[in-house]
Amino acid sequence: MPYPYTHVTVSFDGENYFSFSRRKFHDPFDAGFTEEKLAYFAYEKVEVKIYRMPISEEEKDKITAFAASVSECPFDVADMILMPISRGHKNPNGYNCMSFVADVLRILQIQLPRESYENNIEDIENALQNAGLKGEIIVLEPQWDESYMAKVPIREKMYSLAVLLGKLYGKNGSDRLRK
Repeated sequence: MPYPYTHVTVSFDGENYFSFSRRKFHDPFDAGFTEEKLAYFAYEKVEVKIYRMPISEEEKDKITAFAASVSECPFDVADMILMPISRGHKNPNGYNCMSFVADVLRILQIQLPRESYENNIEDIENALQNAGLKGEIIVLEPQWDESYMAKVPIREKMYSLAVLLGKLYGKNGSDRLRK
């Protein structure tokens, strides 16, 4: 049976979330560091699992600084495609939701089994459970966020793809983005 969860995100307050993801539901290439809302996950009735863990102000500051330092990095779409086949690939210029959350967990000294880019959502969940945390399952009723769910013309998707690939693999990409 396939793993039931397809996205991971971080929140300090349970209302505002951030991760690496698409910015519009219908444009998978307009993606990167994103501030998310629960409505983004609940365009239909959906089950989510939430892990809560107390953190210090110092840890919160470290996570906030880390997020700011990678906020201009692009979404690594190739890593998402390769993850089920080969446990991803190391691209120092990009992130996806799993590699971002894995790096956040490392800041919190949560032990993960592999390099950040190699961990999938199940690895992340197991690491949280091994740290003694219990997940709370909640069911979200359908919500609609018009700006997130709006249809996107194909030319806009192609433009988003070109921009994303330029950021990931462009000549000066590694100079501008994380090392």
